Amino acid sequence: MTVIGPSLVNIAQSLGSTLAEVGWIMAIYATGSLIAQPIAGRMSDVQGRRIVFVGALIVFTIGSIACALSTSLGWLIAGRVVQSLGAGGLQPAAIALIGQRVPKECQSSALYALYGMFALAGALGAVLGGAIIDGGRALGSTDVVSGALQHELTLFQWHFIFWINIPIALLALALALRLPADAPVHDRFTIDAGALVLIPAVALCLMLAANGSAVAAFAWLGGAFVLLAMLALWEKKTSAPLFDPSLFAMRGPVLLYLIAALSGIPVFSVTMYSAAYYMAQFNASAAQAGLALLALALPLGAGQGFGSRLSKRVSARALLVSGLMGLAAGEFMLARAHTALMVLFAFGIIGFAIGLASAPPNILLLRYVTENRSGAASGVLTMLSSTGAITAPAAVSAFLHYSALPPAQSFRLEFLAGCVLAALAIPLAAGLPHAPKS
Repeated sequence: MTVIGPSLVNIAQSLGSTLAEVGWIMAIYATGSLIAQPIAGRMSDVQGRRIVFVGALIVFTIGSIACALSTSLGWLIAGRVVQSLGAGGLQPAAIALIGQRVPKECQSSALYALYGMFALAGALGAVLGGAIIDGGRALGSTDVVSGALQHELTLFQWHFIFWINIPIALLALALALRLPADAPVHDRFTIDAGALVLIPAVALCLMLAANGSAVAAFAWLGGAFVLLAMLALWEKKTSAPLFDPSLFAMRGPVLLYLIAALSGIPVFSVTMYSAAYYMAQFNASAAQAGLALLALALPLGAGQGFGSRLSKRVSARALLVSGLMGLAAGEFMLARAHTALMVLFAFGIIGFAIGLASAPPNILLLRYVTENRSGAASGVLTMLSSTGAITAPAAVSAFLHYSALPPAQSFRLEFLAGCVLAALAIPLAAGLPHAPKS
């Protein structure tokens, strides 16, 4: 998410697209991940955690290669679909591995450590993404390179953002193969074809609503709500639902799922678009925007480290409430900030809040459900968290498309909407039931 942020403007320019249209590569990626997450979670319960994790890495690598070779928006979107299916399978399998192989009294620290690695990768990605774009452009304008490489560096610097995934994924694969093999499980696993059709259809309607005329937008939004109702009815009647219906009969998981869906929009609005906003607001280069993202990524890691220490003395529910309050406050500050210093300060507040609130939902979920359902439960949670990666690009694209304001002002309006959604999640978190530590 952070490595691609500084490249969105470059991608739009090189493919002859608008910034709003480039939102499709974010939304499509999120849609594929969203579909893959509950499937991978259930598959990890049935087929084993390691085999799902390894398979997801392989698919992600293939998708990254396709993206790195793309020269049109359609080709890039296709590559992002494949890449997203692999990426979506990684997180629920990893969380289920922790639920399976880490003692309950150590799971809080393990989950914070896991999310701490995400923060470290985010910090590195923020700097690397901007350096790749500006460095590639500068190198392409010299006499050091020529021919196909010069053409690549001149027009498609962002290709290297995908090429860099290949050695990283291969290293991760080598480490994953060192995990102990899973005990064989003989439960039957089936695919919910209806959900696989309806979920992408909802995402398609949201993005079409964000990029069409005002009249068409209401029609597409209406279509999205109709499809959501059809999805709910289908899941209730089908013999093999994608979402385990018993999970929605438990108060704790249901509240966590609502919180994930609400908070996903403000979280992904910032993590996906903060670099583009910084460039639009201050006429900054990609490298400068990448460095600015450190103000988001480094506090995010600090929030996770602080939360990990506090989790031994403070309840996960209290940490989640505190994180959501910080997220709402940071989004409000970002919507009102007009100087670079205030924007960076708002980034820091939001990053720390996201870090503080990142692990508690999974900590609570692993205590609400039994171990043999942890994969399915965490798959639904990560899926609903990731809906923000669909709805955030749709919201940002809508503000850019309909507001008739300069891009920076449109971004600020969307951040204000994110503040409202984060605030709505706070009372839900406060109402979560107590979860035993063992």
